[in-house]
Amino acid sequence: MANLNDKFDVLRGWEPGGDAGVDQSLVPLKVGEVAVTLLPGNIVVPDSNGEVDVATTPASVALGTANIPTVYVVVEGNGVDTSSVATDKVVCLRGKLTVRTDKLKAAQTFAVGSAVSYDAGLLQDKAAVATTHQIGTVLANNVATDGTIDVELDL
Repeated sequence: MANLNDKFDVLRGWEPGGDAGVDQSLVPLKVGEVAVTLLPGNIVVPDSNGEVDVATTPASVALGTANIPTVYVVVEGNGVDTSSVATDKVVCLRGKLTVRTDKLKAAQTFAVGSAVSYDAGLLQDKAAVATTHQIGTVLANNVATDGTIDVELDL
């Protein structure tokens, strides 16, 4: 069951054989015995145990592709989603998809056509740190009207 107040939505995916999005149910990182809260639209990265947490620091592309982590976007989180809490997993996507999200780092411009990266699980302008891993391109900026942007992700 999804949170109907959330402003995250998958607008488009690609067919299998193209650049299809692949969904996976992943276990959230636990601090003690408590799972971290992951919300729809958060950008996450798995640790060495396969548990996912918010992607905190984007990789530097200056270091080469070997250092770029596998990142996912959360589709069904464990914040208020009882099915995810009950299964102790969150549903994540990777691949190519277009999404509308309000999981944005503050004080960013998100100009249409600009590249995006991530910080603390939120989207940020790639221009803020030019050497960071690009994960998408802004298609529409709706921040002034509903607090969202439309972005084509390629994870």
